[in-house]
Amino acid sequence: MKKNIMHVIVFLATIFISLMSGCISQSYANSWATEMMQINKLHDLGLYGSGITLGIIDTGVETDHGDFDISTFLSWHDYVSNLSSPYDDEGHGTHIAGILFARGSWLGSLSGYNLQGVCPDARGIVVKVTSKTGECRDEDVARAINFCADNGADIILLSLGESPETLDIGKQSFDACVNAINQGIIIVVPAGDDGLHDDGDVNIFSNVSEVISVGSIRRDRYISAFSSRGNQAWVPGEHGERVDPDKKPELVAPGENIISTYLDGGYIGLSGTSQAAAYVAGTIALLLEAYPELNRSKEKICLIKEVLAKTAKKVGGNELYIGEPLSHNDRYGYGLIQAYNAYVELSRCVEG
Repeated sequence: MKKNIMHVIVFLATIFISLMSGCISQSYANSWATEMMQINKLHDLGLYGSGITLGIIDTGVETDHGDFDISTFLSWHDYVSNLSSPYDDEGHGTHIAGILFARGSWLGSLSGYNLQGVCPDARGIVVKVTSKTGECRDEDVARAINFCADNGADIILLSLGESPETLDIGKQSFDACVNAINQGIIIVVPAGDDGLHDDGDVNIFSNVSEVISVGSIRRDRYISAFSSRGNQAWVPGEHGERVDPDKKPELVAPGENIISTYLDGGYIGLSGTSQAAAYVAGTIALLLEAYPELNRSKEKICLIKEVLAKTAKKVGGNELYIGEPLSHNDRYGYGLIQAYNAYVELSRCVEG
């Protein structure tokens, strides 16, 4: 018995010494993604989202995961089961929250999943609208958007679960989106994951022109096979002709095999345009921290979108993009969001 206890003590001591000496790798999971988007450059400037509030409308969040600071989460509402305490019975929302808010933990480092969120100093509003089996109601999504707006959200991420294009979304949700945008709140949505069975357009929420729709790219910077294609032409009964800077999708970001937090304190790699949209929402949080005069202003939403489009990197091949002065592609949007380039361009706009 004593011998076994000694073995445990030696094992734990070895782990502690290794962590303190840096023998266990401290490189961050998904660092390839943050470097590709220049997020690391904004972190180097000390921008981590302080003072910015994001609303996550999804399957909920496991807020007691070890990689979260519980104080990050300001407000919670459950439109599925009306429970008073935060939870996530599916996992998608927790994965999205980790991309944004994860601060890392000793267990994550020990497991090799050393996470750092895009905007860990930001605050979160969590609203559960999607059930464990993937259903949600139009009126609940609308109420969730209004809840985030009423509780001080600067950005709302409508990630909504694994397959938002199959959900019951309609006029009430659209009206709530427009009302939030009129208050100067930036809304980010996934472009959709039906690229392999393309229905001809991006996710339905993208029909609100000022919404920022995000597609997914792989680590090699080529479009993910599942990422939905946009349609810029007038579609009767759906949307009018889409013009700059509101052509869909607007941007792409990494969305394949993204490691993040999961249920029961775990970690998992998942893929989807929701993951890509989380990266864009987090990046915008850093930019709003840097330029608070742009926050909560409907007039400034167009400026932010134009700057993000202008400074995006033309991945996939320059020949794919058409248009002047902003060039666009139906799969890649205006390109891969470039956080630092947008930061520099916004400084010129603000000073000018």
